[in-house]
Amino acid sequence: MTLLDDQRITELLRSAPVPEPGVDVGRAIRDGRRRRQRRRASGAAAATVLAGLGVVGAVQFGGVAREPAPAAPALAASPTVSTSTAPAASLTCEASWLPQPIHGPVAVAIGVDPTGRHIVGEIGTGNEDGRVVLWTDGQATVLPAAVRHGNAVNADGYVIGTNGDGTGWVYRNGTLRLLATPPGYDAVLVHAVNGRGDIAGTARGANDSHHAVLWSVNHPQEYRLIGQAGSTATGITEDGTVVGTMGQLPYRWTPQGTGKALALPDGYPHASVDSAHGNWAVGMVPGADKGGAVQMLPVRWELTTGAASLLPFPGAAGIAGNGDVLVGDGAPLVVSPDGTSRRLPGRPDVRATEAGTYTANGISDDGLTVVGAVYENQGYRPLVWRCT
Repeated sequence: MTLLDDQRITELLRSAPVPEPGVDVGRAIRDGRRRRQRRRASGAAAATVLAGLGVVGAVQFGGVAREPAPAAPALAASPTVSTSTAPAASLTCEASWLPQPIHGPVAVAIGVDPTGRHIVGEIGTGNEDGRVVLWTDGQATVLPAAVRHGNAVNADGYVIGTNGDGTGWVYRNGTLRLLATPPGYDAVLVHAVNGRGDIAGTARGANDSHHAVLWSVNHPQEYRLIGQAGSTATGITEDGTVVGTMGQLPYRWTPQGTGKALALPDGYPHASVDSAHGNWAVGMVPGADKGGAVQMLPVRWELTTGAASLLPFPGAAGIAGNGDVLVGDGAPLVVSPDGTSRRLPGRPDVRATEAGTYTANGISDDGLTVVGAVYENQGYRPLVWRCT
């Protein structure tokens, strides 16, 4: 695979979130491309793999001369707890452990399907040995050792991901199948799967060539290229709308393949799109350079109108089908389109002085199920928040 040049790798490393001890840097860099700020497992060698794959998102800003960034909105203080999905007085959120079928100090829940029933994650040591785990109705299944880096799961329990060598895969009920790599490319990076079984990702090749791709869970050796060369696909909605980038611009393609650029926040010339659900998408724009690191700022798009909103938070880990944005670090927060928000609680079986640091990575379409992990005692444990 073709490696990106040292300057771009260095910039990506600087812009990626810094993980807690025990979390693999390489995986954190790749997932930092998507939001998303997943500070998780892979080994330092994964940085080389990611360079070869040509990480999409944050790396797309590398080497591009940027105008001075506009002033970012003031970061929001801890808001009054409220909710966008139910009256505040009637909504109760609780955190609970996900079972760990195998041992490993780095165990995280990475994504959840739109219904909140299926959860995908990883358990390992943080040294490129993470095993993919699927939790369905609380029961854990360890996927075959041949697969790594599960990235998403749909409502039918199809899990998709990308191995460290750039091979895409789809798994369900004991059956593992590989995704075709389009001719002219030597790797793919698989991002999202919807309820129809459409899989969205990006093919990568020599000289940082790349192209958005669609596959199907039923016909994984067939594919369809989306848009033009230079496109990426990082999310797909239930109706088949694809989001990603074209060059330096955030982009959306209809289920029929018609493409159109998404709006940019005023004063920002570039943006990445990380994921989409319902009529909403979330991504990042490069803000000011602080101490040699570019401050990445989250953006929410309403796909029906194309309106873009710069969010006053230090990152976004995901978006729900109802437009709720998940702010995932430390003490996770769910923020609705109208600006109301709710702070997710720590788990009930620990004293406040021993609460650890929580990170949230995925949210269901109704905003009522959130998955992530807690960092404590030099390790991560996976958990799920459910609100009723």
